[in-house]
Amino acid sequence: MLNSFDRRNSMRFGDVILAATLDSASDSVFAGAPPLAAADIAQSLRRVFGGGCAVEAVNVTGSTNEDLVARARLQQPRERLLLAADFQTDGRGRLGRGWRAAPGGALLFSVAIPVAQLPELLPAITLACGVALAECLADRGVAVQLKWPNDIRVRGCKLAGILTELVADRNARHTLVIGVGMNLHLREATRRLVEQPAIALDQLLSAEVALSREVWIGRLAGALFATAGQFVRDGFYPFRARFNRLLEARGQMVDVIDGVDSAAVSGHVVEVDARGRLVIETVDGRRAFSAGDVSVR
Repeated sequence: MLNSFDRRNSMRFGDVILAATLDSASDSVFAGAPPLAAADIAQSLRRVFGGGCAVEAVNVTGSTNEDLVARARLQQPRERLLLAADFQTDGRGRLGRGWRAAPGGALLFSVAIPVAQLPELLPAITLACGVALAECLADRGVAVQLKWPNDIRVRGCKLAGILTELVADRNARHTLVIGVGMNLHLREATRRLVEQPAIALDQLLSAEVALSREVWIGRLAGALFATAGQFVRDGFYPFRARFNRLLEARGQMVDVIDGVDSAAVSGHVVEVDARGRLVIETVDGRRAFSAGDVSVR
């Protein structure tokens, strides 16, 4: 397993991004962007994914993932559910990190998927979701890399992050919740608040980014739904080679802190293995990490 978890509640892999209130009021709305329209998201989703799904959109929430997790703890949803937001005020970041965005300046959504049975190696679904999003972006001309375990990056800058959680309701019925935060526009005031190098879609696709947020969210969510279904059926095997082709820093020297202790382990990135673990070559031989923070030398 990539991470241990308590199935009575929920499990969390990776991090959700793009939250917290901006200090600059002038940066609070991107070019007067209208609020998200759930009907338009649903229309975009139907074009790429034929399965049934309820779609909701809100102007402001604490966290789309937390909203869906709370619902799924009470009762497993009857069908797939997509929740999108213009802005999040309380998004959660791995290792206490945050990544800020102005309202309307990011693609922020989560999906809830009821599952009848739990597949093996479930934590590796985060990696599979990374593949799905990367390939969806590639279809629109955006070439990205995947930083293990949950970041989507371009030229060493973070474009998006993924958070997946497994939730059990009071009747032990399970729901998979997958959250995505992706930079659409980054103003300078926002960029100064971000804790790491970041990049946005409008820097990569000056023409194509004119597509509405609803279209982007529908396409990306459709890729996640299809991937989750395949993962439940077939596990991580169909995604491993694809992830490795996109793996950032492959062959490079990195430091890994695995969360068990604070000591960094250094080595060259080899691949992710069949369990979704990051394999590096150290002076003492190969080591596989189920969780950790990776820094390129």
